Amino acid sequence: MLVPAPFFKKIDHLGIAVASLAEALPRYEALLGRPCEHIEVVEDQKVRAAFFTVGESHFELLEATDPTSAIARYLQKNRGGVHHVCVEVTDVAAVLAHYKAQGLRLIDEVPRMGANGKIIAFVHPAATGGILLELSQPAGDP
Repeated sequence: MLVPAPFFKKIDHLGIAVASLAEALPRYEALLGRPCEHIEVVEDQKVRAAFFTVGESHFELLEATDPTSAIARYLQKNRGGVHHVCVEVTDVAAVLAHYKAQGLRLIDEVPRMGANGKIIAFVHPAATGGILLELSQPAGDP
């Protein structure tokens, strides 16, 4: 059974794993023609994230702050690149419940706080055919 379309609002961002923000920021600033808007440490995910707005979506550059983080593990297997796709939804908990009822493999069964105060959860790549999917709900949304 499909998730009702009104749950999905837009592609929020592409999460891009980088070995070093110091090296990646000038490259992305040149590529996108704009400066990085801000950098945030997300302790729970053990990353530093740098944000660029592109239209209604964002690029999120992710640098590991700990060798045990998901980004560090990703970079051990890959040179970097797109780590995940994030879709903004109206209700992360409801989408997770729907996916769980369908038997899809989840990384997070309960939403948690992410960067920029958003409510997030991750769906395992096994459920999507190989792409890590992040669900995101803006801060302040019920």
